[in-house]
Amino acid sequence: MFLKIFSRSLVARTTASAVLLVSVLVAVPMIVLIQADVRNTRAELAIRAEMATRIVLEDVTNALWDLDPEEAATALNPLRSIDSFAEAVILGTHGERFAVYRKPGTTIGAEDAATVAAVPLTHQDRGGGTRSIGTLLVRLDTGPTDDAIRHHVLVLGGIGAVTLLLVVLGVIWATRGMTLPIAGMTRAMDDLAAGDVTVTVPVRHRDDEIGRMARALGTFRQNAIDLRAAKERAEQAVASKAKFMAAASHDLRQPAQSLLMLTAMLRATAPDPKVEDSARKIEQVVMTLKQLLDELLEVSRLDAGGVTANKAVHEVADLFEALDSQYGPVARGKGLAFAVPQHRAAVLTDRVLLLRLLGNLIDNAIRYTNSGQVQVACLESGGCLIVEVRDTGIGIPADRLDAIWEEFHQIGNPERNRDNGIGLGLSIVQRLATVLDHPVKVRSTPGKGSVFSVTVPLAPVERALADGTADEPVPPALSLAPAPAPAPAAANGALVATLADAPAKDGEIAILVIDDDQFVLSAISMFLTTAGHRVVGASTVAQGLRSVEDGTVRPDAVIADYHLSATENGLDFIETVWRRLGLRIPAVLISGRLDGAVAARAAEMGVTVAAKPIMPDRLSTLVEQMTAGRPAAALPLGTATPHKTLSE
Repeated sequence: MFLKIFSRSLVARTTASAVLLVSVLVAVPMIVLIQADVRNTRAELAIRAEMATRIVLEDVTNALWDLDPEEAATALNPLRSIDSFAEAVILGTHGERFAVYRKPGTTIGAEDAATVAAVPLTHQDRGGGTRSIGTLLVRLDTGPTDDAIRHHVLVLGGIGAVTLLLVVLGVIWATRGMTLPIAGMTRAMDDLAAGDVTVTVPVRHRDDEIGRMARALGTFRQNAIDLRAAKERAEQAVASKAKFMAAASHDLRQPAQSLLMLTAMLRATAPDPKVEDSARKIEQVVMTLKQLLDELLEVSRLDAGGVTANKAVHEVADLFEALDSQYGPVARGKGLAFAVPQHRAAVLTDRVLLLRLLGNLIDNAIRYTNSGQVQVACLESGGCLIVEVRDTGIGIPADRLDAIWEEFHQIGNPERNRDNGIGLGLSIVQRLATVLDHPVKVRSTPGKGSVFSVTVPLAPVERALADGTADEPVPPALSLAPAPAPAPAAANGALVATLADAPAKDGEIAILVIDDDQFVLSAISMFLTTAGHRVVGASTVAQGLRSVEDGTVRPDAVIADYHLSATENGLDFIETVWRRLGLRIPAVLISGRLDGAVAARAAEMGVTVAAKPIMPDRLSTLVEQMTAGRPAAALPLGTATPHKTLSE
């Protein structure tokens, strides 16, 4: 635990290191001094004992030579005046005790508590030779000296401990004065790194290096505050722009819708080739405008967070089949080979968004491939299905692989030829991939082609079996190919008749069109009238219902805009018409801005949904499908060449 604290706290490490260093610097000299004092005292006692033996050496030698114990004791008597004297012993040549003299009142303790001096005793014999006659032992008691030493040690130790404590406290105070501000700034930096710009930077008032560091950190904090504010303003600006574009999409699509219908009608009814050619050119311009508008609004919707992924289990073979039917004719019409894999697997994805993503990749591949092939391939790897779109087109240089995802960036189109798109397709792909959480990668060789890969998670086996790998119904506005929707019960629960139950009207097809924009209403009405249908237009809900109630029109089909007023919409109008007629006549809902809830409600009602601006040929096809049970007036209409896209 302590090691963990030291490893994470600069204050603890610095304080502990300083205390240890000071303790060593104080304790070591004290220990050395005490040991030196003990050694010196012991040496002094040994010298004193040796000197004491010399005082009585001659008298003790004579007494021992004369074998007179009393004289020996008298000879040892002067030793009692020596400090620390304890005992003197005269030993014979064989170690036997000849005489013992002990200082009165002295108790001999352990031998290790005494200092002993041993001096050999020698005497000249009658022949003049020196003869060893014994040994004199003098013991000095070291107890008092040891007590004095211990007292001195205690005094010195106490003084040292107090000194050490004072030094340690001073070191702690000094180190904490340096480390605590640093620790405080570290916490402030951690909070700033975590995004909390409300932290207070400590010790900015100091004039030393720590104070300068704190002021620099304060400047960094202010820069972070300014940067966050600028980021928020930029995000608000982007969000406001995206929301404005998304909200204005309905109004922006209205003129394009009118132009499409009017140019198609003008080309179909042109009195001479020059007028027809002019109408065709106008139509091409409108088509370019429509494409630009669609992609700009798609980017705005994605940036504004208006697109969410509704993931479910889908059979990938159905997705490939839809892509083949949509893009196969376009690729083959350009002379390219087009192929999709015959692979079956259940994937967890949003069918509509994935088709949009893959469709943009395929459309991009077809656009930049002049010869060869465009191929969709797939392989399973690690619980995912990797779908690849391969082409033999112009390829992408390695230094521009990152730039292709930017808006309006195009390879090999410096003149900005609109036939090659406007450069938003891959930008939309990247945004869709983020929404779906399906990573997109690219590899390319200039002059040989490119391969874009999308990683789609495979559905768990249990979930795939539970869902039966059946695709959920797709809102008609976003599906690749329109499919007749079932006719469920009316909203009020009452059963209503279908078109087949309505009485015949002598081959006349009556269509009720409602749109709050007079130009769009007029253009659609004129287009359908030119096609040989009887059209009654209404710009308000009240006007449309009145025309039904007073018998002005008994419609065989309804074409309704969704946004009719601030409180009225096309789906409510269609339901009201059904109730008034008692018939469930076919209906088409068109709008420039539809959310998922509206598309889901339309699917439940069995109403076909089409995005604005709807192409003239697409509208003609829908009308033919809705009124297939009725004979129509035989007035041919030369419609424009189909330009199908995923948003049509």
